Amino acid sequence: MIGSRFKLALVAALLGVYGGLGLFPGIMRGFGVGVSVLWFRDTHSMLAASDSAREGRDPFVDNIHDVGGERHIYPDWWFVLGKAGLDRSDALWLGAGIVGLFWLAALLLLPVGSWREWWWTLAVCASPPFWLVVNRANPDMLVFALLTPVVPWLLHRKPWVRLLAPGPVALGTGLKFFPLLAGAALLHPAPTRRENRQRWAIIIGLGLLLAWSLADDVQRYLAAGWLGRGLFTFGAAAVALHGGGEPDFWVNLGRLAGLILVGWGLVRGSVGRSGDVLPPRDRLYEFMGTAVLAGMFFVTVGYLYKIIFVVWLLPGLLARAVAPGASGRPARFALGCLAGLVWIEGLVCAAISFWPHLADAHGQVMIRRAAGAVSGLLAWGFIGPLAVGFGAQLRHFLQQGLRSGELPATNPSDRS
Repeated sequence: MIGSRFKLALVAALLGVYGGLGLFPGIMRGFGVGVSVLWFRDTHSMLAASDSAREGRDPFVDNIHDVGGERHIYPDWWFVLGKAGLDRSDALWLGAGIVGLFWLAALLLLPVGSWREWWWTLAVCASPPFWLVVNRANPDMLVFALLTPVVPWLLHRKPWVRLLAPGPVALGTGLKFFPLLAGAALLHPAPTRRENRQRWAIIIGLGLLLAWSLADDVQRYLAAGWLGRGLFTFGAAAVALHGGGEPDFWVNLGRLAGLILVGWGLVRGSVGRSGDVLPPRDRLYEFMGTAVLAGMFFVTVGYLYKIIFVVWLLPGLLARAVAPGASGRPARFALGCLAGLVWIEGLVCAAISFWPHLADAHGQVMIRRAAGAVSGLLAWGFIGPLAVGFGAQLRHFLQQGLRSGELPATNPSDRS
């Protein structure tokens, strides 16, 4: 009852925040969150690309129906929208549905059993990067909802349900490429060797299907050479790019740094005592969420709305943070970096917007760049330790998977 009371209070608070933003979008502009010419712009863009394809045009070259004239850069799987009879006029209800699916999945996971957890959860989920993703109804929200069942399916007591887990990963990959990173969760060993072989047969089959279906799409995406720019960017190279650094060099250096951090955790091979306080579900969500967030952070530079995948990590972070003394310090540090990451740029933009006399035009630009650089450093403080922990957990899964004989079941009654 206590938990449900806090959950209802969270729902009410989120409805109040996002309802207020819908009525007064100028608040978003004041906090630096660009408001598009229409709500649910990114959903509209996918429908626009589908409309162009249905008319015989090539949206990868000239997406004439997009409100910003932007080319389509994601897989052609999105063109099934047109085949299903949907077009740009459906953007509002479809975008609202995508936003609703995200919040439904998120609220089923978010830990709100105390005021402390309530405030932390609200501080993250009602932050400017979340405003941005809701305003645009970005397909990442749909991807989050699609991938959320992967963990409970992997831990389900019935073998046939566990074997369904690769499906959402494949579907998400066919929509936006990066959900392939969530496939790391599939390394969680099954209770038996036989089931492991069955799962890997499914993974290989789906992998071959994706490789055949997405080969051209991947080439087009890589040729686009797209990187996020300006405010609310998210990536290992974002700090250097705010200072005018050469993109290719810093992006490649960031990728190398990511490999080093994961490799360090892989060599150290300790998941840490604090990991023992988490139930298997929270630990596996943390592993999958880290794979997605750290993968996107080190591979490229995108926008900070990608932080929505931190919802998978929040239960574990909040549970660890209450541990006394040094054992809870890493989680408290991570939460501090996360709070700064999602708020600092928005608050600085708000200060400049509502009190423009603080600096002249040049000074405002420099202040925003400095805020972006600090945000990038906070992202490193948050993602870096997670990457090391990912490597340690990866080693743990690999050791279990290579162990001879029957693998230990998540639950003794799960053995098949």
